[in-house]
Amino acid sequence: MRHYRSDEAGIPLPDTFSLLTWNVHKEMGRPPFDKTLQSLLATGTPELILFQEAVLDTHTAEHFPGYNVSAAININLRHRQYGVLTAAKSPIHDTVSLKTNRREMHIATRKSLLITTHPFENGSELVAVNLHAINFVSAAVFIEEIDRLRIALQQRKGPMIVTGDFNTWSRKRMEYLEGFARSIDLLPATCANGHHIKQRFSKPLDHLYFRGLTLLTAEAVNTGRVSDHNPILATFKR
Repeated sequence: MRHYRSDEAGIPLPDTFSLLTWNVHKEMGRPPFDKTLQSLLATGTPELILFQEAVLDTHTAEHFPGYNVSAAININLRHRQYGVLTAAKSPIHDTVSLKTNRREMHIATRKSLLITTHPFENGSELVAVNLHAINFVSAAVFIEEIDRLRIALQQRKGPMIVTGDFNTWSRKRMEYLEGFARSIDLLPATCANGHHIKQRFSKPLDHLYFRGLTLLTAEAVNTGRVSDHNPILATFKR
């Protein structure tokens, strides 16, 4: 796990807050991506940002001024790492990172997820899960890894958001994900412009689930070819 600014600095989450979730396809630091990110942040300054395939290096914090940032690494190179990244205007009180037990076929990497907690103004906390699910493996292995997340979350109480790139390109994967969500009382966010969410074999890969919150808005935003996925912007009320 890597922390950029994850101390007690920041303010609690307001009762109404927004988030941005996005598989950024290792594009951070490239001018087209950086310009698009700044444009997205300027539209509403989301309190939470959850990236998959984030670039983790000495310049990462520069993308998120005013945010606390934690990341779970799954690819570790000499001068740069990649993984899931969660940035928050609020303090990050607790972080748990998990890597898949299994490795992906062909490229032999593990995937990572990050669980963080964020205080609300009334003292309660939001659990945020940022996940990039394992790919290029059998449905049985996918199920095994998602079940590890279910076990990690089943004792967690209160408001929760689970989001990321789930690689749900098969019926069996999609059905198991839906069952996982029901098992811990998560609801799916239905996005406006949902056709902008990346699909494979006519099934969406990116998802946003929640509980203990009211979903006010959710939209998939077409960012062209900045990444091979498009971001989802959502607003919730506690």
